[in-house]
Amino acid sequence: MAMAFGAEVLALHAHRLEAPVYFTRAQIRALNAQLRGSAKSGRAYLRDFADQHLPAKVPHSVLLADRDPVSAIQCAIRDWRPGLVVMATHGRTGLTRLRLGSVMESVVRQSTVPVLTVGPGVKTALSFAPIRRILCPVDLEDSSHAVFHHAAALAEATGAELIVLTVAKDGAEEQTLGTIREQLCAWVPGDMRNRCPIREVIRKGQPAEQIVAEAKAARTDLVVVEARPRRFLDSILFGSTTESVIRNSPSPVLSVIRKPVLSD
Repeated sequence: MAMAFGAEVLALHAHRLEAPVYFTRAQIRALNAQLRGSAKSGRAYLRDFADQHLPAKVPHSVLLADRDPVSAIQCAIRDWRPGLVVMATHGRTGLTRLRLGSVMESVVRQSTVPVLTVGPGVKTALSFAPIRRILCPVDLEDSSHAVFHHAAALAEATGAELIVLTVAKDGAEEQTLGTIREQLCAWVPGDMRNRCPIREVIRKGQPAEQIVAEAKAARTDLVVVEARPRRFLDSILFGSTTESVIRNSPSPVLSVIRKPVLSD
């Protein structure tokens, strides 16, 4: 993506280590001296890591931040003004499946730019393979046009096929599916068809399951979704469909975030 858009990459690592309250002043001075030394070697490691994993044609810089990860990421967004934040997320079990992790959730809640997540189901790329197919689920509402235009811009820049998916109810009859297909074809702006190849797909069933199934069947390289955070117990979480797609997608997921309207 950086190569397609001529973008610079900032590799950020953030970690805050504070001395325990029971440390003496001498112990704190010794710890700070050790931290200064480790920061120097940490920056060198981060530079080597970025040089190793990014092609030479992609301009990049590194930042080692001595602060908590969420604060460091937000400061980087504010100061560096990136067009995209890329993060890893982790699979969860039990009650923790309700959340994507505190860092991930906090970043998305506050982010002013789209967030690309690489979940536990994404296989590590051994080479810089091209983006060939992009999947964009939509619900045929006007609000989905924003996420569609993000996906179309990526498809145009990378020369990828754009698969536009809508999911019908499990018991939908063939006549209903035909009507939905007509609506989907009409929903896609006509001028976009001249900018990138577009294919419409209709599936029946539970939305998250069908989105992941289509991503696997079509071997997509990227899924672009609209994330609609919602308020729950004084925090803001994704809807269950977006959470499930991020956790289970075989390819990275780009979340185009629609900020919730919060009342007092």
